[in-house]
This record gives sequence, C-alpha cells and structure tokens, in this order.
Amino acid sequence: MPNTTYEIAMSRRLNRPTSIAYKVVEDIERFPEFMPNVNSLTLLEAEGNRKVAAWDITIDDAPLSWIEEGIYDKQNLIVHFRSLEGVFDRFDGYWQVIHDGEGSQVTFELVYEIGLPEIEDIVGPILRERMVENAESMLEAIEKWVEEVE
Repeated sequence: MPNTTYEIAMSRRLNRPTSIAYKVVEDIERFPEFMPNVNSLTLLEAEGNRKVAAWDITIDDAPLSWIEEGIYDKQNLIVHFRSLEGVFDRFDGYWQVIHDGEGSQVTFELVYEIGLPEIEDIVGPILRERMVENAESMLEAIEKWVEEVE
C-alpha cells in the first residue's frame, strides 16, 4: 500500500518589508515560542547557509521527533527544509518571503508522508489538522513578531 502524501500551503501578508520578514523566518530557534506542541527544538549545526535542528513535538499525546535540515537563501528570501531522519518518510517544504506592495508576504509549504500505512486512516487526518494548526500559529506569530523587529 503506497504512502499517502499530505500537502499544506498557506500565506500571510505582512505590513513590513521583506528584509524584516525574512529575518523572522530564518530565526528557527524562536519557533517553539509560538508552536504550543513543540517540546524542544535543538540546533545541532549552524554553518554558512545551513542549519540542522532536532525537533521533538507531541500531537494528541503521540510523540514525534525528527532531524531537519534548513538551507537559507537570503538573496532569494527562501528557506528550504527537509527531514534527514525521524518519524516521517517524507517531510520537506519551504518558507518564502516576497515583496507585496508596501509590505511582504510569507508563504509556507509542506509536503509530508507518515509512512505507517497500517494506521494511516486514523493518524493521517488528525496529524494533518494539527500540522495546519501549527502552520497557522507560526504565521500568526510571525505577523506579530515582525512588528517588534527593527
């Protein structure tokens, strides 16, 4: 039985320039502050335009953990991320900041596969709902956070 592929895509318009919005998006260490189900995020490596972090979250009493690589392209205002190991068979996507009038727009896209076909029907919809809630929380927090950045 093949894995089910889930996709999440959403954007938020910000009243701040792209440089400020990107500064917030690239500060992965602060993400747990506005993601209530993140138990910990540990930065394992940070060299040049690459960061590797260990994520530990709980969704409906189920612990999930993975190691994620982020490639930060400041010139194009995009962060590509992907899971290197962990609970997901596939977990990749990006954060992108684009110019939008006098402000900017932040876009988040994620594609993932759980890789547990025997429980996919039960876990899949719940996990997707929580992942959407996390993404919405992140975008909402980013919107507030950019107002604080100089």
